[in-house]
Amino acid sequence: MNPRAEPPGIAERLATTARALADIIVAHQRTLHRFPELAFEERRTSAWLADTLRGLGLEPHTGLAGTGLAVELPGAGPGPTVMLRADMDGLPVREEPSHEPRSEHEDRMHACGHDGHMAVALGAAEAVVRVAGEGGTLPGRLVVLFQPAEETGTGAARIVEEGVLDRLGVDYVLGLHLWSFAPRGQAIVPDGTVMASADEFRVAYSGRGGHGALPHEADDVVLALAHLVVALQALVSREVDPVRPAVLSVGRIEAGSAPNVLPTRGELEGTFRAPDTDVRGHLLHRVGELARSIAAAHGVEAEVSFGAGIPPTVNHPGPARLLRAAAAAVLGPDNVRDGPPTMAAEDFGLFLRERPGAFMLLGMRDEAAGVVAPHHHPDFRVAPGALAEGCEILLRAAVALMESRADGG
Repeated sequence: MNPRAEPPGIAERLATTARALADIIVAHQRTLHRFPELAFEERRTSAWLADTLRGLGLEPHTGLAGTGLAVELPGAGPGPTVMLRADMDGLPVREEPSHEPRSEHEDRMHACGHDGHMAVALGAAEAVVRVAGEGGTLPGRLVVLFQPAEETGTGAARIVEEGVLDRLGVDYVLGLHLWSFAPRGQAIVPDGTVMASADEFRVAYSGRGGHGALPHEADDVVLALAHLVVALQALVSREVDPVRPAVLSVGRIEAGSAPNVLPTRGELEGTFRAPDTDVRGHLLHRVGELARSIAAAHGVEAEVSFGAGIPPTVNHPGPARLLRAAAAAVLGPDNVRDGPPTMAAEDFGLFLRERPGAFMLLGMRDEAAGVVAPHHHPDFRVAPGALAEGCEILLRAAVALMESRADGG
């Protein structure tokens, strides 16, 4: 007589339910894709998410950081509280006309996968509701946060400043980013840095304008800006250790209105990224110092300003180890890597400064399905098959964190 088989544990029950919800999760992503909204304008998105959660018998906390919302899931046990985070905002990108579904707004698009992230989080919520309804109990408590304004790097800061993590009693944080730069079925979960910091700067030069034929009677702000663009490139190539990555790019220059007029004012804007906080600090200091020095050399006035910026996204090794194990259970051990990090940025790093946790890049590049365009591109698409995978991985990792109380080290 065969021994009686042990019933599946809570992680396996959640995983099985997440897989069964695959079509529903895809349907959520397709619906959300139709009405992208920009940072802190996600009112329709927030209302739709709240209605969907209420349809599951849940009562979300709304109005977080303006348009965000959070929900506490049923079936809680005595262990720690884990928060799953999904970002909500779209981008000011005009979508490729052949897309189906397609954005209802001509100049806005979910071009970074946030519609997919929200769908994954909704799938996790529904999986927990179903399992709890069958008597399942989690080893701890699970909450889901839908966060506005990731693209501007300001949404997570607002959530932290408003004390949302404290009010929800969050002990650990988990998140993912659907990633078009890795093949479908692969995941990247480093022990340390996942994504770089992101800072933006603006430099404006002003001086005496004049006639293009008489430059000695004027101050040439265009020449000064040109020198600054060239000099800024040396900050990375000559002042940063070559084995410590960094990148600096100038994306906008504006000055003048006629070819024979030396303008009185010109300005440029750029960004720099660094996974290392010391390198970030060096660049913050040197961009301003260099801009003012070049202004003085050209006899013009300088105005230098920086955006709020976001820190690197740095995983805590304990939670990262559990998230890698969860990904390996879904994708296979050979398909989970611990690097390398990317120079793209994410404001999830602010949560990881407040609580231990981990963040995953979930590959979804699928040439056969036409999912090949990079993030922020008009032809960007989400691979439907990656959504249930992401949902299952996050649920498995959340249960493992509740069971282990992994520290940040």
